[in-house]
Amino acid sequence: MIELEDVPPLRGPRPAGARRIRRRPLPPDEPRFRPVRRSVLTGLAAAGATAGLKALGVFPPARDALASGFQLVGYYDIYPRCPSYAANHNCSPGCGPSYVCSWCCRTSGKYKGFHKSGVSDPGRYKLRPNQCYGGYDGWLWAYSKSCGNCKKGVTWRCHDGWKKSKKGNWYKTICRKAMACKN
Repeated sequence: MIELEDVPPLRGPRPAGARRIRRRPLPPDEPRFRPVRRSVLTGLAAAGATAGLKALGVFPPARDALASGFQLVGYYDIYPRCPSYAANHNCSPGCGPSYVCSWCCRTSGKYKGFHKSGVSDPGRYKLRPNQCYGGYDGWLWAYSKSCGNCKKGVTWRCHDGWKKSKKGNWYKTICRKAMACKN
């Protein structure tokens, strides 16, 4: 059993007869860094707060990494498969719920086959960056039946944007370009 008199005080004057403890320098072969209790506790508190905020949904979910099929063309991120909202579309129009048009696609240059933009056609077209399926600029859409000249199916690259009407209203459009045709 420990008596109260045997417990050293945390504060106050040093008891009579107690020897003074001096810190000695570390030998040269020992590591100089030792984690301090306060920094360990601070790190644990920060990790716990981050996990708690993530559990509450404060941080947006990370985009899934794709093993293959992801296509980066210039600065366009193309999702490798059809988003669920266009899954039941047939050969025409394909791609998705917005107005699908061939005349909204660029016909020349580095981005031939992508949606026209304010750079290629100022005032009449603009892009919808990161609007497709969690942050992509476009996607691939495949149809496995006869479609136009493709007897056994077609794969389209769908790239979305906006077109300005004659009345000055903007409406959603999708440029589609055939990437593969199965005959």
